[in-house]
Amino acid sequence: MAPCRGAFRYPREVVVEGWRSVEELTGWGFAHAPVVMANEAHNGLARCIRTREVGVRMIRAAHEAGVRRLAMEALPWPAPGTPGPITAIPPVEGGYLAQPDMRRLITAALELGWSLWAYEAVFEPAARAGPAQMPSMEFTSRREREQAGNLCRVRAAAPAEPLLVWCGNGHACKEAIQGLVPMGWHFRAMSGTDQFVIDQTVTVAFKGKPRPWALELLATLGDTLAAHGGTAGILREHAPAPLNSWPGIDAVVVSTGNTLT
Repeated sequence: MAPCRGAFRYPREVVVEGWRSVEELTGWGFAHAPVVMANEAHNGLARCIRTREVGVRMIRAAHEAGVRRLAMEALPWPAPGTPGPITAIPPVEGGYLAQPDMRRLITAALELGWSLWAYEAVFEPAARAGPAQMPSMEFTSRREREQAGNLCRVRAAAPAEPLLVWCGNGHACKEAIQGLVPMGWHFRAMSGTDQFVIDQTVTVAFKGKPRPWALELLATLGDTLAAHGGTAGILREHAPAPLNSWPGIDAVVVSTGNTLT
């Protein structure tokens, strides 16, 4: 699923306040919502490693905020109808879970004593056969709904416990994207919980280099990003245009590390 995007020409001079560390942003999210959803950027097996490295930082910050549960789109279900708890990295031969940066992210949670939970939609082999390479809108829409329903069950099993959700690209968005209603919209509607959504994809170079407005934005934020080690976050309402109108999210993470590998 593609990230939320828009076309914009970034103004030459802006005054931006409110940039903060990823840790501060994560803590703010959990201070205002019991569920925080954050994304990584990937395109097939190519991924922006920075987004997963930031994920490790988010996990550690969430731990300080009292979080002990992580739901991950990439995790296989440990048994039919059982999303978890998962207490070890599943053995795999390929895919996302075999990538060392993903394994570091999972290990960070496990070493802190967290439990992991699967929520990916489960389809019978026959249902996968047709759309495996190019999912139809119907197939994708069903996947979004089922992911949300699975997350609702994980949440309902321990409603008093905060939950960090790790997903890919635009799944966590709380608004429809070009006619597709994403998991984040369904989750809010089904659960009655307004999750806090952090988007990391806004400056990622999905087509080989960031969009022109993103390059200009990064140029204006050179000192700010350097002060935060190359990566900083901001609430959408305090962000410069076009980030202040980015659909379906509550905060963004901007970085100098934007390459897909």
